[in-house]
Amino acid sequence: MFRQRGPSPDRREVNYTREHVAIAKTIRRRRRVVRWINRHLGGIRALLFGIGVVWILALPLEALWRGTYVDEHALQPNQVNTYWDWSNVHRADRYLDELEQMVNSTQAERSDYLQRAFSASGHDASNTSTSTYAHVQPPRSNGLEVILVSANWMSRESKPNLRGVAILLALADFLRGQNYWANDLVLVVGEGYLDGLEGFMQEYYDRFNGVIWTALNVDYPGHSFEHIGLFYEGLNGRLPNQDVINSVAQIARWSGGVTTRMHDIEEQGYIGAARHLLNHAAYSAFGRASGAHGVLAKHRIDAITLYCPNATGPHGFYTLGKTIESTLRSFNNLLERLHASYFFYLIPRSGKFIPVGHYLPAAILLGASVTLGGFDCPDPVQGLIWTTPVVAITILGWVVQSPLVTFLAVAAPKPQGTARRSFLSLCHLFFGALIPTLAMVNFPQAIALAFITSGHLAPWRWVRWIMVGLNPALLGSDLRREWETLGNLTWVGIMSVWVPLGIVAAM
Repeated sequence: MFRQRGPSPDRREVNYTREHVAIAKTIRRRRRVVRWINRHLGGIRALLFGIGVVWILALPLEALWRGTYVDEHALQPNQVNTYWDWSNVHRADRYLDELEQMVNSTQAERSDYLQRAFSASGHDASNTSTSTYAHVQPPRSNGLEVILVSANWMSRESKPNLRGVAILLALADFLRGQNYWANDLVLVVGEGYLDGLEGFMQEYYDRFNGVIWTALNVDYPGHSFEHIGLFYEGLNGRLPNQDVINSVAQIARWSGGVTTRMHDIEEQGYIGAARHLLNHAAYSAFGRASGAHGVLAKHRIDAITLYCPNATGPHGFYTLGKTIESTLRSFNNLLERLHASYFFYLIPRSGKFIPVGHYLPAAILLGASVTLGGFDCPDPVQGLIWTTPVVAITILGWVVQSPLVTFLAVAAPKPQGTARRSFLSLCHLFFGALIPTLAMVNFPQAIALAFITSGHLAPWRWVRWIMVGLNPALLGSDLRREWETLGNLTWVGIMSVWVPLGIVAAM
């Protein structure tokens, strides 16, 4: 039943069993593979990096796209009769006339006017230090869930969002007495562009009991428009559930009779798709919101901005009002938070998206290219010891809140020989592992980190010094202010990741 144990292998004679021979061949084969990899490590890393770059360049190709669809059946977009009519348009025009007289008014004067207008519509109205709001309480709502609709005083164009505020006031009139709403609605006019709505959310739970699941932000600074731009990026690269975008696009087309464009960019072929993806990357890589809705992302609210760019026509309050009403009716159907559709995606064009499995390999390849640079680590303990100056200077940077501490590394002691190889190997392993990890939550930021890391850890000294010279202080102080006021974590990433990379490059 049991195989008898044979004699031990005799190195002077060939008396191995078949198992010994197989194991010996496997060991020799593995050693040959490892030696081959070590000899060609630079070429393998370059190949992985090149494939990753090519993958990124291939993202605007339709072969990697899929068609969008509404996954949450409860939304039922375009399945209701809408009641927004020309009388509501007349009210919006009347409010617009009054708002145009208040362009140069103070915040207190605007807040007083808005509260009186909301109260005249039959709703409870009040204000915070940064916003004015109305609480719409339909007869059938229990107040446990809330839909938020906002129109901040300033547009993304840095001019007053008069028509956005006007249609919000007309919406308050329109909602009076309607009994088919299952959720409360809160209408908010925030001061400024982002700060007003963020200030309102900071005080929200001191004033309301209902949980906000979904929200719309209206940005309508011009006169008429020919299409609606959809902006969906939130703070720190957070995206709304894709059902929100798909529902709004479908509703705008069939209920409002107007086309939509992502980021208000014309959609034509590879170049158009590339522009969409680059705009998305520009917002997400810096952790910035593409619209005022973006501050709601960190509060677990699926929100989107409807932006109406100025044009000669043919659409106005009527089209936008029907689109808003039908969208809110879809949100009103929800019995729970949106969860069925995608939270991680790229959108190259309206009606198309790139799922996470189609773009994530690019970050994995770039991360693997960096990680392989850490395979030559002769003395991990020495390498770990030499990370002490990096940590010390990084902490100093946090204390003074300045990335310029990177240049202190020029005068710091530098590892030599085996210690340097081990130190750089550990840096490759750490930052290489960070790239694909970050890609799961913020793909554009991970790609930016991959290129920054590859430059700072390049084998050529002149490349490293160029990267040291491109200090993050060149980005200005806006990111720090956004971290302090809005919670944009990009500043934290700069001080925790980019600054240490600069220190390593300078050493």
